[in-house]
Amino acid sequence: MMTGSIFRWRTKEKEYKNHKKSNRSESCDFCQLVKQHTSQVVEETQHCLIIKNRFGYDFWDGCGVDDHLMVIPKRHVDSLANLSDEEKIDYMNQVARFESSGYSIYARAQGSKTKSMIHQHTHLIKIDGKTKKWLVFLRKPHIVITR
Repeated sequence: MMTGSIFRWRTKEKEYKNHKKSNRSESCDFCQLVKQHTSQVVEETQHCLIIKNRFGYDFWDGCGVDDHLMVIPKRHVDSLANLSDEEKIDYMNQVARFESSGYSIYARAQGSKTKSMIHQHTHLIKIDGKTKKWLVFLRKPHIVITR
């Protein structure tokens, strides 16, 4: 389970980590989707795919997640800056379309240590709007104060 305002339930996080361990090949998961569409592909434009996140987040900004999609360029690039002008327009039109439909937008910077896929992608997250209350149990305190 991730900490902070975004995270997955423990079982989904474990599935995600196992997937990453077992798929350490040179091939890119997103490029494979471009070559062979699966049920994970929701929509296609000239330069982009809209895909269902297989390991989507369960909580976002303290609310439950109703839907978690991603926009990916069909061409393998690691940054929006490396898209052609035509690709950028298509990509940003998709992001804007989903944002206007109530989706939150999230992307990590190129070279971010928490970015798990080098292939550029932007998360599209629709929350249920209901604040979730959850408890955090700690086995040991993070800070020990001594006098």
